[in-house]
Amino acid sequence: MEIILKSKQGRVIRARTGFYDVQHGELILRCTLRGTLKRKRRSDTGRRLYADPVAVGDGVIFTQLDAEEGVIEDILPRQTKFSRQYAGKHGDIEQVIVANAHQIVAVVSTLMPPLNFRTLDRFLILAEAGDMAAVICLNKMDLVDVAQQPELTSTFANYERLGYPVLYTSINAPDSLVAFQDALKDKFSVIVGASGVGKSSLLNAIQPNLGLRTGEVGMRTQKGRHTTTLVELFTLGMGGEVADTPGIREVGLWGVDTENLEHYFPEMEPHLGTCKYNDCAHVTEPDCAIQEAVEAGEIHPERYRSYVVLRTGDTAEI
Repeated sequence: MEIILKSKQGRVIRARTGFYDVQHGELILRCTLRGTLKRKRRSDTGRRLYADPVAVGDGVIFTQLDAEEGVIEDILPRQTKFSRQYAGKHGDIEQVIVANAHQIVAVVSTLMPPLNFRTLDRFLILAEAGDMAAVICLNKMDLVDVAQQPELTSTFANYERLGYPVLYTSINAPDSLVAFQDALKDKFSVIVGASGVGKSSLLNAIQPNLGLRTGEVGMRTQKGRHTTTLVELFTLGMGGEVADTPGIREVGLWGVDTENLEHYFPEMEPHLGTCKYNDCAHVTEPDCAIQEAVEAGEIHPERYRSYVVLRTGDTAEI
């Protein structure tokens, strides 16, 4: 079959360093990036601006080279993005994980691995920074003693009051997956969470033919093992698309003004501008309206702790 070299518009559905699967209708090509485009994605001094300039979900202009391969000529403007600070040794560059998604679904587990509010709050901040909606999924509810569940749901009711939908799921309780399905239906969602929280297991439960690899959580470390090794886009039979992502252990903020971090915490908004000092950081200053709101029960202590950790750069608690 003769291939006529002509630029077309497609979308990246799978990405691994240096290679991208681009879809155009029924056609899927393995593409690389044009050298001139690589150079355009660097600073004037030649420094890398991105861990990878192309992300799953990106609209691209590509040229088909043969029946299986092509080259990406340009990247179309993004409507939204889910980015973090690159976790490698060059931490001052951006890692765009998924582009043009409608929402993130931040999956955390009750146990194995243990619930981590710091990671959850980072995900919510990155969703807002990338202009996406956010849904919280508290998974592995079956591991929680019935007597402890009311306290857990009370804590997460705080997130619901802030406008974040909260789903309570377990793959061992099929009825709990209905709300999870409804949250994904007819949307482009990026599923994020630490290794072992059950992202792939949840997706397999609602659409078994996905066949995503799953892994157990180590009893000693209480951390999951990476089973998803690349970002990949899947179409859901019920309508909608999901990008399954590798487990994220480091959630470095990108595109977030940490000097004005309080604006990413909706519950703090009513109290801003009422502290004694105009430049109050809301950490140790006297007559701080935010600290007073925490003491009065108007701001949840876990949320305030997340703010302090991020505002001060405290790496002791991740």
